[in-house]
Amino acid sequence: MRELTTTLKTAQQAGALNPLYKIVLTKGASTYTYEKDRILPSAHDEELYSHRATIVLNNNDHALDSLNLKGYDAVISYGVVTKAGEEYSATAPLVVNDQLFTSNPNQLTCVLELIGMPNLMAEDQASDSYVPGADDTKTVKDLVDAIVGATLAPFSTCVAYETVWDEGYDSLASSYRPRDGFRIYTSGSRLAALRRVLDFTANVPRFEADGKLHIMKPVCEGTDYDSEYSLGAGVHNFFRKAYKETLVFPGRIYVKSYDDDDPSYLGVAQVDGYDSLPDKVKKVDYIQAKLESNEQAAAIAEALIKKAEMGCARGDAEIRINVGSEVFDYVKITDSRQGDTRTGNLGYIHRRFGPDKWVETFGFGNWLEMLRYQAVLKGLETYTDIDNYFSRLRVGSLYAYLDDIKDGPDLYIRQRSLHLDATGVYVSDNTLYAIRLPGEQEHNLWKADSAPTNPETGDFWIDTNYEPNVVKIWDGDSWENATTAQLGEFNRGTILRRLKSSALTADGLVVLDETQEGTYGLTKATQIQAGFILLSKTVKDGLWYNESGVAIDATVGIGLYGGEGLMAFRTYPTLADYLAGTNLQCYVGTDGKIYAGAGAVWLNSDGISVKGEFITFYDLNGVKRGLVYGSAAGAMVVAGEENVILAPDSDKDIIALLTIHAAMRPNADGYGKIGEIGYEFYGVYAKSRLKIPVGTDCYD
Repeated sequence: MRELTTTLKTAQQAGALNPLYKIVLTKGASTYTYEKDRILPSAHDEELYSHRATIVLNNNDHALDSLNLKGYDAVISYGVVTKAGEEYSATAPLVVNDQLFTSNPNQLTCVLELIGMPNLMAEDQASDSYVPGADDTKTVKDLVDAIVGATLAPFSTCVAYETVWDEGYDSLASSYRPRDGFRIYTSGSRLAALRRVLDFTANVPRFEADGKLHIMKPVCEGTDYDSEYSLGAGVHNFFRKAYKETLVFPGRIYVKSYDDDDPSYLGVAQVDGYDSLPDKVKKVDYIQAKLESNEQAAAIAEALIKKAEMGCARGDAEIRINVGSEVFDYVKITDSRQGDTRTGNLGYIHRRFGPDKWVETFGFGNWLEMLRYQAVLKGLETYTDIDNYFSRLRVGSLYAYLDDIKDGPDLYIRQRSLHLDATGVYVSDNTLYAIRLPGEQEHNLWKADSAPTNPETGDFWIDTNYEPNVVKIWDGDSWENATTAQLGEFNRGTILRRLKSSALTADGLVVLDETQEGTYGLTKATQIQAGFILLSKTVKDGLWYNESGVAIDATVGIGLYGGEGLMAFRTYPTLADYLAGTNLQCYVGTDGKIYAGAGAVWLNSDGISVKGEFITFYDLNGVKRGLVYGSAAGAMVVAGEENVILAPDSDKDIIALLTIHAAMRPNADGYGKIGEIGYEFYGVYAKSRLKIPVGTDCYD
């Protein structure tokens, strides 16, 4: 309910009141205001997805004759005279979409027909299709904001409105991602797209007086009412009420994953007391959606059950106009005559006002809308040739996937990859097709403005030089117009698109049979399956590739070869290095050696060669401990970080080849010796004195 001042709320509950009503029309700098002195009995209806009004203006003075008010923005306000003066409450804005002047012996009038934001959005059409992928991350909230704000591509040319997410809205809107379970197709209604995406949650839209779309989760229980009505004094009175207990259809809702989704999830919700109902009135609805968990499925099912309960509520009341009433208000009616109370959410508000008229009728749920739509369908059935609620569906344009449809008897045969419209079969220009006539072999089919080359007897050509296009048949010598009988056979044929070149392009996937060799050549018998690509019909099929020192052969495998300075195998750290020829890492040289470390290490028939200090040793913790390398003086150098340790089983001759940097010691105290009987050193040379510990034996 719109917020009212205390004086306005009190004044409209008084036993006697002085009602006010007015309409303000604005377009650019032009503004016209008409109040109760000019407004004749009029109507203003607000429903879930429709705001309409019919305002009748007195034109006896011809003041409106020259005005063209179509397209003007309009705001209708209701109020009463209070202690503070004249006070109004404005309703949701409307637009004048029709203007009618009437003349009768007693009255000249100007009748304005107005529609609101939901009706305008219903007229907005998608300029293109919106088909998100299975990995789309947009939430319901993202989609609502984009649809209403005209940032979603199909509605980018529409007027943008602002969305307000009222406090307490169903948080499922911020977490649920419909992904490819929500689609919009060309010419689809913008309002329908909004309704469908909100149907994944317990949220509803309310078009309010600020000109914005408010998204809210209606309050359906408790004692915090937007308005209360009774027969007592000093409260908002009602004239009459009616309420009907009704079953909720559906009473149970299953929300489950699509058939091909893996993993799949399931959630269920039902109205209170469902299990105790007779079986014949237990109605169930099954809804498929893109789901991420059983909990999410259950949350969506619960939201939809709440909407079903609210929509199936039946009852209405007639009151003096409540100037703050809004759709989805949670209200209470206390009837002392019948001795009961009723609560519910307003599904519609109908106002009738003017001289001696100040009445509001509201109803619970959206039952009235459902009845109206059923009446529309009944009317179509009665007054058109569309039998049994579109059981025979006639469409102007149809895109269909017919893979799972079986051939019918006699006249009806499946057609593949077709666009069917009111003119018949549609095929793309300059694209090669095949047509299989009933009981015959395939024939080529072209659609172009020039005659196809190299046709075969029985081939078809749709000549686009004529309007409508002319179907011609090659009789072996020339193209002749198809006869009526031949056209009948043509229309019964199964059309298949010829696929050409070894590529997946905007024109489709093409295989290689019966294809002319073009710019990119032919590849034969290509087979792509899960896990591998088969490039030949046989296991061995000769040389497949031989360029720039690389050969791939079905018999001998992959070969690398050099020549004229060519290194057949090279690696670089980056693409930029490869293109510039810098920072070469590993390569196979023309001398037959395999090089690494930019040429510092190589492998050939002589073994592994290392140039420079490139044999480095580290301990288990990754700490560098020493090097082994050949010095320029011809010695083998062992360079330790601290000491050079020789194990007791070390080769005795190594000392003759080594230059020792740092101390040389055994790997444990008192362990190891230099030389032994039968393996003596010839001599020991020391720069300083030879030190022998005290108490140690010495021998000649």
